[in-house]
Amino acid sequence: MRKMIVVFAVLLFGALPARAGGTAPDAPRQAITRFYDGLLATMKAAKQLGFQGRYNALAPLVDQTFDMPAMTRRSLGYAAKSLSPAQLAELTKAFRRYTIASYAANFDGYNGERFEVGQPRSGESGEVVVPSVLVPGDNSDPVQLDYVMRDDAGHWGITDVLAEGSVSEVARRRSEFVSVLRREGFDGLVKAIDKKADALASKS
Repeated sequence: MRKMIVVFAVLLFGALPARAGGTAPDAPRQAITRFYDGLLATMKAAKQLGFQGRYNALAPLVDQTFDMPAMTRRSLGYAAKSLSPAQLAELTKAFRRYTIASYAANFDGYNGERFEVGQPRSGESGEVVVPSVLVPGDNSDPVQLDYVMRDDAGHWGITDVLAEGSVSEVARRRSEFVSVLRREGFDGLVKAIDKKADALASKS
């Protein structure tokens, strides 16, 4: 489980609650808590749902909690400026699909795990960092996952995930995405991300 989470971070049932927002000091923490509540519910029904069922359940949860356009731009760094708005939208769509598929594929069961969410701390440029840990059900070492979040018009969304408190998912993706973009162009990058999502679905 520890390896699975690090590899991923290196990313429901019934009506979802209203979109996590507001200016209350605890809003970022509440957003992550709601995300984990939905993720645990999906994990507990993972076998009955299958991959596609987990994907369908997690998609609105990811949309509610992650700022996918911001994560996509950050994953490209300066290279994002070379893309048109339409290209960024297409790339965001592919990255969103891959992110949801990663959760659906990796969180495919439940063995007593629980998540603990700490108090947010100040980050850079007005962002906050919400610390959390995954406590495995087998009493092995907890896995630290911190979420960088920003307030966009009253809605707190995740813009980066830090594995072990420091390994940035955005930074890791930037090296990969920019390399493919330079080598294979925009269409090649979209195809590469779609291929990753397809591979996750086929293995589940």
